[in-house]
Amino acid sequence: MPYQEETIKTIVDRLNTQYFLPSIQREYVWKPGQVVLLFDSIMRGYPISSFLFWELSQDSRDRWEVYKFCEEANSVGTHHIKLPSADGIQSLTLVLDGQQRLTSMLVGLKGIYRIRKPRQWANNPNYFPAYRLYLDLFADPNPVEDDNEFTGKPYYAFKFLQTAPQNDADHWWFRVGRILDCHNEDEFYGLRDTEEELFPEGVTKPKENLYERNLGKLYQTIWKDAAISYYVERDQDYDRVLDIFVRANEAGTELTKPQIILSMLESKWAIGGKKEINGLIDQVNNRLTRRNNINLEVIMRSCLTLTDLPVRYRIHTFTNQNIARIEGLWQDIRDAILRTMTLVNKFGIDQNNLTGLNVLIPLIVYVYQNPRVTFLGTTPFEVKNAGRMRRWLILAMLNRVFARGPEQVLANLRRVIRECPPGADFPTDALNAELSRMRFATDLDEKSIRYYLDSEYPVAFLNLSLLYDDHFWGISTQQDHIFPRALFEQGNPDFATLSPEKQQRFLALVNKAANLELLMDAENNEKRAKPFDQWLATRDASFRQRHLIPEEDELLRFERFDDFIARREVLIAERLKMVV
Repeated sequence: MPYQEETIKTIVDRLNTQYFLPSIQREYVWKPGQVVLLFDSIMRGYPISSFLFWELSQDSRDRWEVYKFCEEANSVGTHHIKLPSADGIQSLTLVLDGQQRLTSMLVGLKGIYRIRKPRQWANNPNYFPAYRLYLDLFADPNPVEDDNEFTGKPYYAFKFLQTAPQNDADHWWFRVGRILDCHNEDEFYGLRDTEEELFPEGVTKPKENLYERNLGKLYQTIWKDAAISYYVERDQDYDRVLDIFVRANEAGTELTKPQIILSMLESKWAIGGKKEINGLIDQVNNRLTRRNNINLEVIMRSCLTLTDLPVRYRIHTFTNQNIARIEGLWQDIRDAILRTMTLVNKFGIDQNNLTGLNVLIPLIVYVYQNPRVTFLGTTPFEVKNAGRMRRWLILAMLNRVFARGPEQVLANLRRVIRECPPGADFPTDALNAELSRMRFATDLDEKSIRYYLDSEYPVAFLNLSLLYDDHFWGISTQQDHIFPRALFEQGNPDFATLSPEKQQRFLALVNKAANLELLMDAENNEKRAKPFDQWLATRDASFRQRHLIPEEDELLRFERFDDFIARREVLIAERLKMVV
């Protein structure tokens, strides 16, 4: 079937009466400025791209979750409302491409845009007043003749306003949606004349001409011009339509394959897949002891991994049989992800220092195989394997084992873990052997250790955390200079009396890893710029061992700072070699 053309008025009237959205569509994400630019493009006669619709047969429409176009947009996120039933809808049609543009037309003509007031809490509905789209009919849309620079700004004076400003001889604000009342030319001319009678004294003839041209252009654009070109797909084949949808939306910045797959789950799960999975993401990211940043992709990949499906997710992988398998195991999958992320946060790892998401999945697989074990307890099994998982996770991130071929790496590591029976130790040696076979580093060699020692403040938390046991897991810490930086300034007499050569040597060492330690927030604030030897005397005897402080007291004197660094580098290297 060839492309068809319709007016904006005709298409807008079909939204939420004949045209709806499939669950595979993302939420409405356009900002008010984008809506303004769309209306400006329409008024200027610019092409706004074509649209793709899918007309469902009577037999097919019950297979899909159908959502309404939103008439009320929100600046912090707009969620579509599910249609309870498609009963009684004639020629039910789903929009596969163009929902952002169509929703914007609906909001601009019939709806409102709730814009959050600045510096107000997002969860208070009183701070989201309703704005409607207006057009200043006295504004000249033509650019200045000598202004040839393209700015991307609108020419017509569209603007979202909470209330209509007082009109005067310079501005005549017209709510755009009122143009829908002009069902014929007589009604349009009646509206135009009625408005003109309200003009104040002092309105110039050029302003009157602009008013008539702008209002006439708005009427012509909405009611008369065939501004919307669209194609209707009528084939009912599920995979064909999904493929069309992917290709039509592949340039979109928000659309991803996991989102499409999630919507496929939503259409087939009895428990409401989208709500379940989005709820898990929210719980992990916002409701655990630390903030995380897991996303839909890692959840979907975890589902594939734990159900022994191909790790490389493709749309054709999600057959009805495979979707049913994921749904049947979902509660166990969800539980494993939650327990893993709770444990990872206990390690002190969160959105601020987690360098990748795929690296979490081997831990999720192991935790999945050990149901009802939190690895947070004090049994020998839990303590031992929490430590093994923590060390493996940190070294895997430092060695970037998922930097190349992540899907193959994950498939191979899954096989290794699956070979371990429930109750077996986390298979560190077997995993590292597999990674070595794939030519990934699995430990810290001499070169890596030297690179570690040469790193400077701020050092990644992952690096410093290798020096500590579980004493700091889950505790808020700060990187502290053992010898405070304030000592390395000319205002310090001890520093000023050093030779220029020694001053330069000290300055080159002050930010090295060997002069850094992890201190709890309160300890770091207490220590501040105190001389280290004096502050150390106030600490427990175990402090030195925990933080790898040399036993020789003479190395704590400021003039021996370079010797202190050399000795502590030896201690750090020894500790790092014990990690694996």
